[in-house]
Amino acid sequence: MKQNKRKFFKHIKTILSRWGFSKQGLLQNSKGEWYLFSQLLLIHLHLIPPYPKINNIAFSINIFFIIIGLAISIKGLIIVIRALIDLGNNLTPLPYPMNESSLIKNNSYKNNRHPIYKGILFISLGISIFSMSLIDLFLLFSLAYILRSKALKEEEEEEEKLRIKFPEYKKYIEEVPAIINKYKILRLEILKC
Repeated sequence: MKQNKRKFFKHIKTILSRWGFSKQGLLQNSKGEWYLFSQLLLIHLHLIPPYPKINNIAFSINIFFIIIGLAISIKGLIIVIRALIDLGNNLTPLPYPMNESSLIKNNSYKNNRHPIYKGILFISLGISIFSMSLIDLFLLFSLAYILRSKALKEEEEEEEKLRIKFPEYKKYIEEVPAIINKYKILRLEILKC
């Protein structure tokens, strides 16, 4: 039993190390660890009961918001699952690509550089509509800010490395929006060239 626990924790440590986690990084936010923890906290805060609680709303309107919210959240979940599958071994929760990663530009990554972030925002939007909660709406905007910052950190710090490693990266980043094309703040046009 103890040997199995040791193997399990050793396996977890190997995965975290492969992703780029380190004690120093956790303390200094060197690879964007704090963005990840903020993101996870905001996602979990969606479990807070809705506020203000709306009791006197017509049943048909309530059902409408529930259906629309669920549909948007399901769409977001599908986007996240597809993006995770497309990433495969390139997956890392940190806004910092792994050394052995490759540039993924097809399927989910054809129209967005960060489709997982887009999917998370859709899920959060769906929850906000479903619950009709000001707290969830605030969490949606906070999550959009954190995910935008996380994407910017990845692209600003790794841009030169990615251009050297992947010559097609410059064209890809110029043509494909970061998260959502319709909203300039989520497009992240950061190239200075």
